[in-house]
Amino acid sequence: MAHIEKRGPNRWRARYRGPDGRERSRTFARKSDGERFLAAVETSKARGEWLDPLSGSITVREWAEAWVPTRTDLRPATLARLVTTVERQVLPKWGTRRLSSVTNGEVRAWVGELLAAGYSPATARKAVFALRQMFDAAVADRRLSVNAAASVPLPPERSAETRALTRDEVLAVADSMHPRYRAAVLLAGFGGLRYGELMGLRRKRIDTLRGRITVAETAVELGGSITFGEPKTPKSKRTLPIPRTLMRALEDHLAEFVGADTDALVFTVQSGGPVHRATFARHWRQAVRGAGLEGVRVHDLRHSYVSLLIAGGASVKEVSTWAGHSSAAFTLDRYSHLFDTSGDEVADRLDALFEAAPTAEVRTLRRTADGIS
Repeated sequence: MAHIEKRGPNRWRARYRGPDGRERSRTFARKSDGERFLAAVETSKARGEWLDPLSGSITVREWAEAWVPTRTDLRPATLARLVTTVERQVLPKWGTRRLSSVTNGEVRAWVGELLAAGYSPATARKAVFALRQMFDAAVADRRLSVNAAASVPLPPERSAETRALTRDEVLAVADSMHPRYRAAVLLAGFGGLRYGELMGLRRKRIDTLRGRITVAETAVELGGSITFGEPKTPKSKRTLPIPRTLMRALEDHLAEFVGADTDALVFTVQSGGPVHRATFARHWRQAVRGAGLEGVRVHDLRHSYVSLLIAGGASVKEVSTWAGHSSAAFTLDRYSHLFDTSGDEVADRLDALFEAAPTAEVRTLRRTADGIS
């Protein structure tokens, strides 16, 4: 039973038993404060909302060490990025603090501190997201009653500038590339494969007769070790049509550089092992320099592929499917400017309708338009 007792001048101890049967206490300077505390405790117990005050006393670092290994829902590369964010941004600030001591105001101020320290808005956002997810888990584990990192205003993330190469520019880079990786440039620029998808591609995924490539796995490099796993998202698993010219280049590549085993990787180093990013990056820098396109990134080849699809008349659905985007909405959001020319065609069709209308109707339309303007 909860009760309060005097322990000395201006010292009152409120004692109660938690739902687990263990007795707990808290000291107050005034009896009335202790009575209000006990009333709140009994109410929270009755509602099933009571939290053990000691459960939130562990440090943020201790909780992070327990929480990170439970993120089995993340792909290895995503988990590695989360660990980096926790170690570099979250723990230096919050590691020694008790979970329950962190306030929303302090997290809000932290965002400004990160930006003032030179971190990009994207890095600041990722840091807050990591802390928020960590505290979400603490709330679910009944260590916290509220998430101090929730409802924190975040700086807008700057849209990354995209560079789409023309067909001739893609060919120029490919021609400057090391012969072993020339087909990788062509397949990224005219097939839209991501870097990891290229390096995880196997001979059995290329159907030379039907002109199709199936993207079924991706290569992930962590700590110098390369593993193979599921593509980035469920929509990344896809079968896409390949132009005949590109397929002939792939056939030449298979004949010269790839073993007969159906599981053989399409792109390898000379010894037959998987390609590390550093190796490909070295050849890439030389190729773009040779093509007079320094500063162009490997990922820009995907933008080139999408722009070529749109220029060729592909629909939003087709672009989204073949590029392996998460949704058609993402395609429109990222590449809506490339679809803008369709407005000119609509205007031309409307003009044709007006020109075909009787003269009286056109005069009425013009008067209405003048009145609106």
